[in-house]
Amino acid sequence: MNMQKINMQKLIIDTDPGQDIDDILALAFALQRPELDVKAITTVTWPSDKRARMVKRLLRYLGRADIPVAAGMQFPLRPFPEAESRGQYDLARTMNHYSFAEPEDTRDQPDDLDAIGLIIRTIEQHPGEIVLACIGPLTNIACALRRTPEIAGKIKHIAMMGGEPALNRKEHNVAFDYIAADTVLTCGIPIYMGTWDVTRRFILSKEDCELFKNNPSPLCQALGRAIDAWQSIQLRKPGPVMYDIFPFVWSFDRGYYTMQSMPLMVETQGEITRGMTVACNKGATIEVTTDIRSAELRELYLDTVLSKSL
Repeated sequence: MNMQKINMQKLIIDTDPGQDIDDILALAFALQRPELDVKAITTVTWPSDKRARMVKRLLRYLGRADIPVAAGMQFPLRPFPEAESRGQYDLARTMNHYSFAEPEDTRDQPDDLDAIGLIIRTIEQHPGEIVLACIGPLTNIACALRRTPEIAGKIKHIAMMGGEPALNRKEHNVAFDYIAADTVLTCGIPIYMGTWDVTRRFILSKEDCELFKNNPSPLCQALGRAIDAWQSIQLRKPGPVMYDIFPFVWSFDRGYYTMQSMPLMVETQGEITRGMTVACNKGATIEVTTDIRSAELRELYLDTVLSKSL
């Protein structure tokens, strides 16, 4: 396979672990890739402090307490009615595998409660070198761009999981905060988008999940327990759907995904279409996924997480 290799890449990771299992599984991959230099990790969406605790626990398993972690925005920039807030935030379902970070430990407290500040400081410390790897709603990123607009010119590019222009679908990471997504997609930074329909084609099978529990490493066993906790709550997916691996793989090897340039915009007004990513001539030109080498990607993922965790 003709892979396009990229030198070690500095990343800020913005994530929302706790509800879907792919965030924590993708983070475990990214933190063990020698090509990736993770400078900071931020969490987004209520309860962002508990999400940060999950990240801190993962870092402790990997001996990477040197990476700063900050909890970020709790609620989206879009209108967020109180009734929706009450219905959305059932803690047991929202954080269905929070057991990964239990029993709670004071060492897992976030280093900072201002994720936006951490994003800005890290970009300014490494101008032109940072890739924003976004695997959650884009609220933190939009707020950083609003607080300090000049950082847009200091970001190398954004690699994100989110959006779905090929199908009539409101993809969660964009639709949950379509105002933030619109801010980010129109900011002028080069953007590489791992779309829902393509990234969902990499799924860990039941047999793959058993490999975690049978692995002697404490991290893999903890991930195996987290997968079980997640699977017991959701019944729709046959196994972990690895949407969120895209920004990390794309940051060091561009041979696993096929991309196409496309003018895109986020619909922020339509009563029915609000939150969709739509192909539109007046939109910003975004590189979007059109295909994936899922079998080879599975091999890369399992070799990284199961072998390097030992």
